Amino acid sequence: MRSAQTLLNPGLFLTDGAMGTYYAQLGPDDGLPCEAANLTHPELIRRIHSQYLASGADLLRTNTFAAIAQTGPDQPEKLRDLVKSGFRLAAECAEDKAFVAADMGPAYQLDADQYLAAGMIASEAFLACGADLFIFETFSDPAEFLPLCRHIKKLAPKTLIMGSCAVSPDGLTRKGLSLEQISKTLEQSAEIDLWGLNCGVGPTHLAEQAAKLDRTKKPLLLLPNSGYPRMENMRLVYGSEPAYFARVVAGFAGGSVRLLGGCCGTTPRHIAALARALADRKPTAIQIRGRPEINLQPAVAESASPLMDRLRQNTFPLICELDPPRDSDITPLLAAARQLKNGGIDLITLADSPMARVKMDSVATAIRVQMATGLPVLPHLCCRDRNVNALRSSLLALHSAGIRQVLAITGDAIPESDRGFVKPVFNLNSIGLLELIKQSNQAHFAAEPLLAAAAVDPGVTNLDAELERCCRKQEAGAALFLSQPVFHVSSLELIRRMRARGMKVLVGLMPLVSYRNAQFLSHEVPGIRIPEHILIRFHPDQGKEEALETGLATAVELAGMIRGEADGLYLIAPFNRSSLITHLLQMIKVAKRPDSEV
Repeated sequence: MRSAQTLLNPGLFLTDGAMGTYYAQLGPDDGLPCEAANLTHPELIRRIHSQYLASGADLLRTNTFAAIAQTGPDQPEKLRDLVKSGFRLAAECAEDKAFVAADMGPAYQLDADQYLAAGMIASEAFLACGADLFIFETFSDPAEFLPLCRHIKKLAPKTLIMGSCAVSPDGLTRKGLSLEQISKTLEQSAEIDLWGLNCGVGPTHLAEQAAKLDRTKKPLLLLPNSGYPRMENMRLVYGSEPAYFARVVAGFAGGSVRLLGGCCGTTPRHIAALARALADRKPTAIQIRGRPEINLQPAVAESASPLMDRLRQNTFPLICELDPPRDSDITPLLAAARQLKNGGIDLITLADSPMARVKMDSVATAIRVQMATGLPVLPHLCCRDRNVNALRSSLLALHSAGIRQVLAITGDAIPESDRGFVKPVFNLNSIGLLELIKQSNQAHFAAEPLLAAAAVDPGVTNLDAELERCCRKQEAGAALFLSQPVFHVSSLELIRRMRARGMKVLVGLMPLVSYRNAQFLSHEVPGIRIPEHILIRFHPDQGKEEALETGLATAVELAGMIRGEADGLYLIAPFNRSSLITHLLQMIKVAKRPDSEV
């Protein structure tokens, strides 16, 4: 095989096209991934490599894109076998005519540590076979593969590494990173020698995105899909004609572009057509703009959130949570919101189907409340019921409606009784959603960014672990924390430690309204812990008025305890009883801080 160092010299080289989708056309209908064919049908993989070479490819990618995803770190021998056989087949076909790139793709079912562990096994097997060129392709975030690149460079400093991300037609990855963010990271990474874009889009949309790039210091690779697929007989089918593909992709040549080729849906016919198109024309380039440096992402302005304004001014904001309705009648909720506004509440926060019980969409409800009352709103956004696309759509919708703050939550688990019918998503957790919000602020909302809030449970047993998680949330972009309701002074220890690290915290306060309410919250609702000395204030024989007075008096004591330990108060209205909250606020205003055992 050819020395990878040649790729650093000026020139234009062709890669092969798709392996997986082309294998699906030729291979046995056994349901196995194409990587398994390295061991079960090596003659077919050799045939595919040879066809790409004959079509004009200068570079072959090993048939190992999904090897890590299929084995993880727990099947090291199987992973090594897939990698070694895949590299050997490509190298035997390449001889001295082509480069061979050790191909590694993402594995989103693995966490970062698992991926790194499996990647180390695979990369070391590749290096043992003589690999001098790696390609990391179809990723959503360079951070997913850069740790492994550092490992490879440490073992073999002269190895060349290509990093490639997949973008959608709007220029964002699945994780919401913009083209500018990708280019900045990969241009500045010492481990990456060439970088570019592959998969995700067809040639026309890739041309549109590549045209946004400034002149790059490093060589580029551009490998679009043949087009967009359709579903036919339970298989994805690509219908793009090779001549069309070649005509568009040939226009990419010039400037910093070093490698052209294809991804999903492309075949040896597409690569042969591209080779002919390049031979028949002078490259005119896709007009990659000629600035001397990569355009850094514009600075994100300070949050335009009204809530953040109050926090900066240390005015101790008062916010209140309401539950969206179970049906389509929002009238009672709007009436409650108006009463809270008149009672002195600064912001309304809307829950997102708590305890996995269906309520009106939190973003739609928040928009209605803001329009009806003029109050700022803070919708909760839950990962349980939305994939990344749906989360991004919700962020766009709420920002378009003038909402400038959102609470990122993972979401309560779905009850066992519903699991056969209701499917949880959890594409991201709350930290992943916070990162998505941060990326959206940089890519879309830089002029008026969203304030990202996160949840904290101050009543947990392991305060160190919860504090560490809060630090991770802060690093991911959380500018504010809302706590679970506090019922005991011991719960304030975590709040103190958070605020000592510069975190802003609105402490939760929920008035209890009856013996049954107190018992239910304490024993059945996750995240709420009510100490015995408060529970015994309520008893089954209490009348409604007595129980309510007890609950309000307790809440006033708790508010006095919280006041000096919080940046604001996060009131939760039981059963959306706004009159109860406004009455409580009046009591808090006139009360002095009592000496209490609470």
